Amino acid sequence: MSDDKANVPDFLKLKEVPVDYVQQIETDLLEPVVHQEATANNTGFCRFELQNKGILHSHSKIFLSLIPNADNNVAFLPQNIGIGSLIERAVLKVGNQVLNEITDWSHLHSIKSMFIDNEYNKEREQYSTGRTINHRFTFKDKAGAESEVLSDKYGLDNGREYFGTVGAVGNLNQQPFANMDGSSAAKKAQSPVYCVDLVDLFPFLDRQEIPLFLISSPVSIELTWSKTESDRVSSPGAGGSVVGKSYLIDRNELKFAADYIHYGATDEMARYAAANPVIEFSFEDYRLVKSTVTRDQLKAGIVANLGMANRLVTRVSTIMTETGLGDDAILNKYVSQAPQNKASGEVGSIEYNLRYNDRFEYATSLDNTARIFNQLVASEGIPFVTRQEYSGAQQGITSATFERRAQNSAAFDGIRKCFFVMGTRLTGQRVGQRGIELHLKVDEMRDFPHNVRSYCEYLRKAILTNGMFEVYNV
Repeated sequence: MSDDKANVPDFLKLKEVPVDYVQQIETDLLEPVVHQEATANNTGFCRFELQNKGILHSHSKIFLSLIPNADNNVAFLPQNIGIGSLIERAVLKVGNQVLNEITDWSHLHSIKSMFIDNEYNKEREQYSTGRTINHRFTFKDKAGAESEVLSDKYGLDNGREYFGTVGAVGNLNQQPFANMDGSSAAKKAQSPVYCVDLVDLFPFLDRQEIPLFLISSPVSIELTWSKTESDRVSSPGAGGSVVGKSYLIDRNELKFAADYIHYGATDEMARYAAANPVIEFSFEDYRLVKSTVTRDQLKAGIVANLGMANRLVTRVSTIMTETGLGDDAILNKYVSQAPQNKASGEVGSIEYNLRYNDRFEYATSLDNTARIFNQLVASEGIPFVTRQEYSGAQQGITSATFERRAQNSAAFDGIRKCFFVMGTRLTGQRVGQRGIELHLKVDEMRDFPHNVRSYCEYLRKAILTNGMFEVYNV
């Protein structure tokens, strides 16, 4: 057995196989075994069950499409998460054992989507997932005489030209293929079909694949659908409102393209199974802690217990979102709000810190948005958004519109101040009995209730023994 183990590479790690092995990929187009559509007030549900064969490819895809409402001829997906707006919650199960579960997945997806190259969004993602955050200079915004070589403004860029009156930037529309037009049966049939990668649903699959051929229990993916009227699409700024109109999932297009990988031309997979009766791997899971607070509570300062006692937490991401946001915005409700600007134009004051194991992560609370941005970069990487999009500092966003919605709106229905994420990579050890405390104080916020969401990334371990999974916290 030891010789077999030495001669057979680790097929589950996403790295180059060190020998010349034949690789065969088999694709099954799976129908959901359960599908219940959401309503205007309640979420829906869907379940896919996989076959226990081969190794599940991390970039297997779920195809999704919406049926345009007959009373509306213009609608578009939230530009930062695209078709991800349909998914409220994602669960990966092995038998009755939950392997990975993410609540409020769409808001976590909005955080992760910030780190995709703008060019990748423009050239690929807007066609595959509907994500289209990309930037270009808008030369007609130049103060004074119009210039073709100088610009002090920028705006969204999806490959189309802005149009409007001479000397003004005007309006940018979505690509024609992306418009969801329900005014006729022929136009309804042209509603675009997008996809969501499995690795987007469960980020740990970016480094680890699932050996379905070694698992005895059924493996299933469960999705909770967002509400049909308020959470799925956005409407233009003039005419064609989607308020009060349902956008349903096209059941004929709802499929899961499961890619199963098989290695070797003979019995390599069987020898790998014999050489590895016990397989262990660590992975990241996310626990959401959400609370609703008022503007006055934020101004006075809140202390929220995020839990996570006795767990190995690697990082925490926190966002603030007004509860009243919805389909009358470029990003719908999937925004991460920054403090309001003061009358002087300066960003409102903020204090942010985390406390665990009887100490604060930062010796003094972060009270500067530039320092908060620096900590986000250290935690997650470089986000591909501008300074004004992140915190509202500086200037630069064009006065032009996207689908007739102002891009530089201060009311969070544009892109200004809509990508403010507070991220921290924890430097301490295992979290103690008191858990993690979020200390947050924000002086300048609009007078609306706000949802404060904190996603805690923590480590778990899975052990696969003779076809049976055991999952526990590290």
